Amino acid sequence: MNEVGQADVLLDQGVMVAERIYKDFKIILYQVQHFYVEVYFNKTYEMIQGFRAFESMQHLDPYLESIDIRELTYS
Repeated sequence: MNEVGQADVLLDQGVMVAERIYKDFKIILYQVQHFYVEVYFNKTYEMIQGFRAFESMQHLDPYLESIDIRELTYS
């Protein structure tokens, strides 16, 4: 599937999960069915520069610090 087709699937079926900043990129994480997609948005040029799809949970590590679980814990 070409990048336009990938973007269409992402917009139709993807759920935004998190985002993070890395160097000049804002990386937005989506879940699509049984896998994840990172969208690399170049902040300098204000354009999407690439996608990365993966199934492995280990690639979620950079997002774990930004997830707020306070509402999930009971006091």
